[in-house]
Amino acid sequence: MVFVMCIITAKAETYRVKYDVNNQCNTSFVVTLSTNKVTIGQRTYSLHQLGTITNSGLIFNSYCYGTKDAMFCVSTTSITVEKDFFTKLFGYIIIIDSKAYLADKVN
Repeated sequence: MVFVMCIITAKAETYRVKYDVNNQCNTSFVVTLSTNKVTIGQRTYSLHQLGTITNSGLIFNSYCYGTKDAMFCVSTTSITVEKDFFTKLFGYIIIIDSKAYLADKVN
């Protein structure tokens, strides 16, 4: 039983969302992605992997989650976003229901 729990835990990825791309403002919540569920902030949803999507040279893992099969995508590589002349943001793009966020991968 302990071995099974270690395998399930090892497959989880945690992201700390830091920037709302659509509204161009800072934000803060955690997204934890495992094989069959996703936790966004304090809410947990069932999760089903769909495949990969390539857009503008970025590759995203795509999923549907929840009872209404909402869309969830996460980029497979980190990118740099230039907010303005003096500010550059680094992280992974996460798309939740057509809203883009920038996040740091915690593990």
